[in-house]
Amino acid sequence: MPARVVTAVALRADQRLAVELDGEPWVVLDAVTALRLGLDVDAAIDAATQAEAERIATEERALRRAARLLGRRSHATGELEGKITRADGPDAARAAVERLAELGAVDDERHAAQVARQRLADGWGPLRIRHDLEAAGVEPGLVEAALQDLDPAEVDAAAARAVGSRSGAEAWRRLVARGFDEDATERLLGLPPDA
Repeated sequence: MPARVVTAVALRADQRLAVELDGEPWVVLDAVTALRLGLDVDAAIDAATQAEAERIATEERALRRAARLLGRRSHATGELEGKITRADGPDAARAAVERLAELGAVDDERHAAQVARQRLADGWGPLRIRHDLEAAGVEPGLVEAALQDLDPAEVDAAAARAVGSRSGAEAWRRLVARGFDEDATERLLGLPPDA
């Protein structure tokens, strides 16, 4: 395969370089990486350099995407990796999430505790919280730890908020639907309606 030629290098508003290869948009890289790879106008690029530039560009894009997602809300490692994989592939997603974990931006233990507290404050019970954390890919041990840290009095207060003015079977169904276990339901309402 003949070497391809860099036909343009343009500085973008975000201070990264947009590089064209054979007259077509190719990659966006930081200036240091572009310099290290020898990506200058009229430079001939071999297949290895092309593959390396594309890998780096994909990993940088995945890292930026992951950081944007984390800027909106906390994510579990598996959940974040899944979202990034769809756009940038599994290798770039894994590298981005590992880097963010090294920086402390992704932490499943902290995420599990935060989600558990927030869901409880929103009137959801421990069973629903468990489901949400497991669906996000949080390890079972971390899910259990987050649920164990919930104050039983706060669980009961959340159940009372979930019930609102409902009573009887309607209140029972509401609590079950919101993920409160039988013990919390019985503490709040007494015996189940069919007892």
